[in-house]
Amino acid sequence: MAESRTPLLNNPFNSEENADESANYQSHSIPTYDALTQHYEQRWAKEKEKFQSQLKCNFFSLVERFASGKQEIFMLTCPQRKENLYTQAFLDLFQSQYAPHVGDVERLAGKRTRRLYVTLPNNYN
Repeated sequence: MAESRTPLLNNPFNSEENADESANYQSHSIPTYDALTQHYEQRWAKEKEKFQSQLKCNFFSLVERFASGKQEIFMLTCPQRKENLYTQAFLDLFQSQYAPHVGDVERLAGKRTRRLYVTLPNNYN
C-alpha cells in the first residue's frame, strides 16, 4: 500500500492564490519580543475588563435580590491555561470581607468548570 505524504505547511510560492498572501507578509517585519508581550497584555486587559464587568453585573443582581450568605456569582469555563488569570482577576475584584472562593473543578457537558462564590452579609429584613 502506497503512503502519500503531504507537507504540513504548503509553500506559499507554489500557487498563484497564495502568492498575494505571501506578498503581504514580505512587507511586514517581525515585532520585538517586548512589543509582542505588550500586545498580548493589552489583549488580556480587554478580556479581564469584560470578565470583571460581568462579575459586577452578577454581583449587583444578587444585591438587588437581597441575597445573603454564600452565593454563586459566576461559573468559570475557560481553557485551563487561562484559569489562573481569571481566578486572580476574580480575587482582585472582591475584598476579603466578601470571602471570595473558587470552587472545585467540575465537569458539565464535558467542559471543565469552576464555580466562583462570594459571601454577602446577612439580610435581616
